[in-house]
Amino acid sequence: MEDIVFSSEEELYKRVLPALRSKKKMLSKDGFKSIDVSEIWNYMRDVKWSSSHGLELCDMVDDILNTSNIDISYYCLRVRKVNASLKMDLPKLK
Repeated sequence: MEDIVFSSEEELYKRVLPALRSKKKMLSKDGFKSIDVSEIWNYMRDVKWSSSHGLELCDMVDDILNTSNIDISYYCLRVRKVNASLKMDLPKLK
């Protein structure tokens, strides 16, 4: 069987999008309704897979579906808080 090779992050994102959408539904059922698919992707990319090499597609899908909803929620809350503080620090235009 031939290995699947992705030529870009966008191509990989599109391939795992069904799993990301499923995770979004799981999060919504647990009360985390404001988390969107791109935030789940960012968590996986920036936290879960940042130090991984040679991941297989099945491992990535498994990570998406089985990562703790609390971990994803905490990450999203922290990122939103940082982004909000950055916006507040910008000087006001006259």
